[in-house]
Amino acid sequence: MFDVLKYAGVGVSALIVASCTTYTPLDMEEARFTRTEVAEDFDAFLSFVKSTHPNLEYSADIEALDAAAELIRRTFSDDMTLRDAWTAMAIVNPKFGDAHIGLRRPVDALEAYEERGGALFPAPVVFDGAGAIRIAQSAPGGMGVEPGDVVLSINGIATRDMIGHILPRMRGESEALGRLIMERYFSQYFWITYGGYDSYAVRVKSDRGVRTVKLKPSGDVAQGSEENLYAYEKLSNKVGYLEVTTFDIQYKDQFIAFLDGAFTQINEDGIDALIIDLRKNGGGAHDLSDQLMAYLTDKPFSAISGVTARVTKDNIKLLPPGVELGSVLSLPFQQIITPPKDLPLRFNGKVYALIGALTYSQAISFASTLQDYEIAIIAGEETQGPANQTGQVQSFTLPNTGLQTLAPIYIFKRASGDTSRRGVIPDVEIVNDPLDSQASLHRLVEIIQN
Repeated sequence: MFDVLKYAGVGVSALIVASCTTYTPLDMEEARFTRTEVAEDFDAFLSFVKSTHPNLEYSADIEALDAAAELIRRTFSDDMTLRDAWTAMAIVNPKFGDAHIGLRRPVDALEAYEERGGALFPAPVVFDGAGAIRIAQSAPGGMGVEPGDVVLSINGIATRDMIGHILPRMRGESEALGRLIMERYFSQYFWITYGGYDSYAVRVKSDRGVRTVKLKPSGDVAQGSEENLYAYEKLSNKVGYLEVTTFDIQYKDQFIAFLDGAFTQINEDGIDALIIDLRKNGGGAHDLSDQLMAYLTDKPFSAISGVTARVTKDNIKLLPPGVELGSVLSLPFQQIITPPKDLPLRFNGKVYALIGALTYSQAISFASTLQDYEIAIIAGEETQGPANQTGQVQSFTLPNTGLQTLAPIYIFKRASGDTSRRGVIPDVEIVNDPLDSQASLHRLVEIIQN
């Protein structure tokens, strides 16, 4: 997934600077932009989305979008920083109703900040069922905060205010998905909104009462290291567990090597039932999911049965003759993939795919294909993104601020031909516990064994 109110601004920043030493994020603060420059970028942003997307009404209310854009233009002023510009423009993101559309967080500025020695908030967080921010189960030991602790404030900033500032700027099909994206990239969005600091005074509440813990900053904790993107484990009674957290094309070689090793071990372990965990998978490229599919079936398959496409110079050769650049057309379309017939490590047991609200993009396409071809039983929660995904996301760099915008050129129809806006609906519903990611897995293992 590409890979979702007003900004507190100088007043909040001044309070924080007075109480703690900061890493000065010059890459965000040095440049200044005029009202005209920001307005030009905002218009270029909206023009790019509307001219790239094949049918923006698929996910967006155009009238509401245009009304929101007009209000946003009134908030621009002279002498805006990059942070100010992003904060002002990103408020339009939820109006697109698609995590593949909108203004990206300023990742280039973030990387420059980290390269200069800046660090991020070090503890992973989750939203609980009541919408409160808690320390995640994956938090390392010895930090001083414990999994499940309710975070009341960070450096004097109340978490309710953080949610009020950040959540309305998340891309996504729903507020629930925006909340999950904010949760996953919390350390980055905290930095984008409030800057970086050499320490973080975290006020937390637990059964032990309320306490304040000083955390030292670290690198980005949002997605973990590359070493734990994929994992295989043998569970009890010949049940195997495969966790696949991304189909990102940059990890293709790593993924191919992982699959070879994992399915060699699956074969040696005599696994009868295999669980593929896609709950953290935000998408990527079909090149990787096709590699995994080949280990599960030898039958030809297509993830799609139709497409609505914006015609570009890159895809015009794939489309019927006579179409014009920039035009939009809808047509039945299959992209047949034929797995190799003789794959010695192909798994012949029962397959279960475990999905959740944050399963997105190519992971949604993979899960729906498993379901439509009856290759696997789908378990977990309905995805927040629709089974009929947009795709082939294009990016555009705004001329003045250098911020990046995103928009897809395709709307895909899933293999079954269903045209609803629903997500992938599980065959076996298992409600996820945000404070215990293992609970859903344990429940699925019980179902398999029984």
